[in-house]
Amino acid sequence: MSETLTTLAPAGTLSPAFSTCMTAPFLMAVCRPPGTIAADEQAMISQWGALHPLHDLTLVSLLDAGAPDPADLDLARDYSGVIITGSPFGFGHHHQDPAPEQRRLTERVLRLAARLVAEDVPTLGLCFGLQAIVLALGGTLRDDVGEDLQAPTMTVTEAGRRDPLTRNLTSTFRAYVGHSQSVGELPGDGVVLATGRRCPIQMVRWGRHVYGTQFHPEITTAGMRVRIEAYGDTYYPAAERAAVLERCDSADVTAANRLVTDFVERYRRPVGN
Repeated sequence: MSETLTTLAPAGTLSPAFSTCMTAPFLMAVCRPPGTIAADEQAMISQWGALHPLHDLTLVSLLDAGAPDPADLDLARDYSGVIITGSPFGFGHHHQDPAPEQRRLTERVLRLAARLVAEDVPTLGLCFGLQAIVLALGGTLRDDVGEDLQAPTMTVTEAGRRDPLTRNLTSTFRAYVGHSQSVGELPGDGVVLATGRRCPIQMVRWGRHVYGTQFHPEITTAGMRVRIEAYGDTYYPAAERAAVLERCDSADVTAANRLVTDFVERYRRPVGN
């Protein structure tokens, strides 16, 4: 389903640094077209991160030919960290000729992901963002453990219990998901921090500061309702809408939401530091 509303802030151009802002902004690499889902994604990242949507977030659309390529920016100097959003697009369907904007997105996000890992820039890759990191490092994706719209239980691994970002999580927590592709072969020095019953790799860290989640820590109950409305007959049969709403509405995902808070609090830094 196409998305019709505009985002809360422009995603096609870079915002200049705000001299009144005491901390360096986070760069948000936007991987989806403008619309209701993009607007909710930005709003919830702003809310859970306590980020002013204009002063603390710099949005760059990876789909927009007129937007800068974020891989060309001075990421370590100008930003506290990078957030790679989810996307309605996927990887690996080589039998189809992708549209120019999808090719542009793939090239940009893989280039950005490779640089983030090489420089160990604080990063939070959300779903599509995690998959981009995996592919940029030479890993693989798989199509057999996808998850429709639901909130399965995640289990924190032993490594996750020691990690600075995830050590405050309870041993299990619930989080919203919705994806057809998943991590297959984990490349580089990736460390699994959280697992799931159907989809085994749900959260990974590379180096000290690059994180990716297959689940969506930014989605709230209201946000999942937005996605259920948008994705009927995509992630679930439209006739099952009532059952999907019931199972998603009953889930408490606030522990996952707080990962966004903890990521921002850990990496927010003064301008120039």
